[in-house]
This record gives sequence, C-alpha cells and structure tokens, in this order.
Amino acid sequence: MNLYPLIKILADGRFHTGTVLGSILGISRTAVWKQVRRLSVLGLEYQMDKPRGYALLSPLDLLDSSTIQSLLSDSSPALKAETIPTIDSTNMELLRRVNQGLSIHGTLLTAEMQTLGRGRRGRGWFSPFASSISMSIGWDFDGSANELQGLSLAVGVAIQKALQGLNIEGAGLKWPNDIYTAQGKLGGILIEITGDLAGPCQLIVGVGINVVSNSFANEVDQAVGFIDQLSTDVPTRSQIVVACAEEVVKVLEQFQVNGFSFWQDEWNKRHIWAGQAAKIITQKGETAVVLGGVNAMGELEVVYPSGERAYINSGEVSVRINS
Repeated sequence: MNLYPLIKILADGRFHTGTVLGSILGISRTAVWKQVRRLSVLGLEYQMDKPRGYALLSPLDLLDSSTIQSLLSDSSPALKAETIPTIDSTNMELLRRVNQGLSIHGTLLTAEMQTLGRGRRGRGWFSPFASSISMSIGWDFDGSANELQGLSLAVGVAIQKALQGLNIEGAGLKWPNDIYTAQGKLGGILIEITGDLAGPCQLIVGVGINVVSNSFANEVDQAVGFIDQLSTDVPTRSQIVVACAEEVVKVLEQFQVNGFSFWQDEWNKRHIWAGQAAKIITQKGETAVVLGGVNAMGELEVVYPSGERAYINSGEVSVRINS
C-alpha cells in the first residue's frame, strides 16, 4: 500500500475530510480510512475529528527531488537528485544499481525513511519518517581504494562546514566518521567502495543526520543530538541535503589530487574529543588512552598510560570517551 500520496496531503498538519482525501486520491472514504490507520506503521501519529476529518499531530517537512535539484547551485552540475519515500538503505540501493551495471556517478539519493540503515561496523542507523537526513552520493573514482584513506574524515569536515553555512553551530567531529554535539551523536558517515579496488572504482558516500529532536530520542541506546537543538531557525531538510551534498562533492572532486592531508588541519580543529581520556575497544578488550589528533593518513594518535604514543587505524578499533 503506497501511503506517500496521502502523507503529502496530510503533511501540512491540517484537517482534511475523508471525502476530500478520497476525491484527490481517487479512492473511497473506506479506503482512505484504511490508509490512515496504516500511518502508525511509519511512526506517524494522527488525530480524527468527525466533522473535520484527519490530521497528523505534527506537520512534516517532506523532501522533494525537484526542490532539491532546483536548490543545487552551479557548483554541483553533476548531481542528479532523487527521493524515495521508504527504502531499506540509500547506500544499499546505489550498490544494487552498480551490481545491475548502472552508472551511479552524480546520483544524490535521499529517502524519507530507511528501514535498514547502517552505520560503521554494521551497526544500525535509526531514521524515523521525515525526521532526519538519509542521503547517499554515488561517485566514480579513478584511483585505487588505497588512495581513499581518510576520505570519511574529509567528508566529516564537509558536513560540519555545510551546517555552519546554514548557521547551525555546535557540531564537531569524532574519529573516524561521526558528527557530534554536546548532547550526543548528531550524524554519521558510511563510505562503501565497489568495482576494481586497484582502480577505477565506484564510491557510495552515505550520510545520516538527526534533525527533529522529538522523533526518536527514546528509541536508541546512546546519547543523540539533533539539529533543532542547535538552532532556533532550522532550515528545511531539503536545504540541509543541498548544503551537505555540495560540500561533499567538493571533497570528492579534490580528494584524488590532494588526499586527506589537505583536510588534516581542518579535521583536527573540529575534533571534539582532543586531549580527553578515552578507551579504545578491540576484540581483545579495552585500553585506556588519551586522544590526540589525526595524521596525514587520517589515523588517530593515542597516548597510553605509559606515555607511549601510537596511531590507530579506523578498521582496527572503536573509540569511546570516558563518562
């Protein structure tokens, strides 16, 4: 059952009668009622009033591919915007297209909701309907996978700069691929590589950002942050997508020439846990460290209790700050 046409009508938060809804959708009032009842499957709460009809409890800021495309500046001519209401994962969808022999270069895919969103090391990424940013960019890369070390950190810089450009302050970076605020995790980056790892290859750059704070704070088992906690004038989700996509494209266009070293200093300036006590977690256990900055390859410096210094790679460990 495709609920999106109904949702687009109800997104304004106003009441719409069953008769009007049925006329617009070309279905009976009974069918309208059946669709309304299904809204809860997507986590959307609604109210009913006999004279006035149906309304969502809160208006929705829906994405629209034509709006996103129109907002993209001339600096991103390669991007082709596409929005899907509900999908397992925007990254997975682009990967399927690659496996079908389709070109994904320049595809900017967004979704209102992901059902199987993924984070680093296979962790889930929760994205309630029309309340967060779930986006992926497909890109052709002429070099090898080895040349991509540190790319997720450079993309993190791009996302933080995009938010600053929208007057959203208070976001910093956590190694290797997270955006954090004082409240908790605001967003994450997942980069996947397919094709010939010796080059050329295809990149899928996935970005997830929490926007609406009342949408799912009680649904996850970690501290989370939201854009609406950082600004009293929150941009539309389409504006956030465009700003982030344009900054990410700048990184993708420059990375093959510059490598991560070009963004090293910028990342270190935004490192929210620099100098703090933490623990690195591996399959063998936990080790206490103090966190430093990153080197030109994107590896994180850690200082052990003995005073010994070392650099760790993102594929090896997870890092947690001491609470």
